[in-house]
Amino acid sequence: MKSLKPIGLSLGFLAGTTFGSGIAFLFRFAPSPLMWCVSLCGVAGMLFGLLTTIIRQSRTEEYRP
Repeated sequence: MKSLKPIGLSLGFLAGTTFGSGIAFLFRFAPSPLMWCVSLCGVAGMLFGLLTTIIRQSRTEEYRP
């Protein structure tokens, strides 16, 4: 079975940075806190995306006949 880890990482990074930029916009962060917020949310999104793909792959392999 093909690994979906790169897809999970990239989608998680995209979702995390989008979420981080939205938070930074709402709180009207200056440039330096804005970069920290977006980068930290991007890393968190990557971790959640990777975790999601690992869990999903283990569940599909578990139910495979």
